[in-house]
Amino acid sequence: MATYALTDKAVLLRAEDDVAVAKAELAAGTVLEDGATRIEVRQDIKPGHKVARKAVRMGSPVRRYGQVIGFATQNIAVGDHVHTQNLGIGELQREYEVGVDVKPVDYYPPKAMRYFDGYRRDDGRVGTRNYVAIISGVNCSASVSQSPPGSGRRASCRASARKSSRPGSSGR
Repeated sequence: MATYALTDKAVLLRAEDDVAVAKAELAAGTVLEDGATRIEVRQDIKPGHKVARKAVRMGSPVRRYGQVIGFATQNIAVGDHVHTQNLGIGELQREYEVGVDVKPVDYYPPKAMRYFDGYRRDDGRVGTRNYVAIISGVNCSASVSQSPPGSGRRASCRASARKSSRPGSSGR
């Protein structure tokens, strides 16, 4: 059977994931190279379905997106189709520890903090350059956001079809 790089035929979201998601149909016997690991697909797998990258014992969590998506209801071998026949919902116990992944900040020594991207004013004070981002939230304001105040250009936002409130009006 043909051999492909895993990422040519499947989407791998996180390196620690137990599964990859098939981009296209994977026929049984197809070999996927996942770094130094070779995965032989054991059953036909449809696009959007998961193939096991790692063996998972019954009752163990299965990870995708780096998160637990379920628990193995039976032993899952490398190359198995991972779906409802071998993946179920289980009791997820988490310990919510706050700040366990905090890394100390390596502050600059005072001598390294003497400079910044700014300018000196005539009176000796210093200043920085400010940047203003004007972002359009809807298409109607797109032309307005291209003409910021002080640019000398005028823009307006008008409804494409306004109707007059007067009886008998043609709406023009």
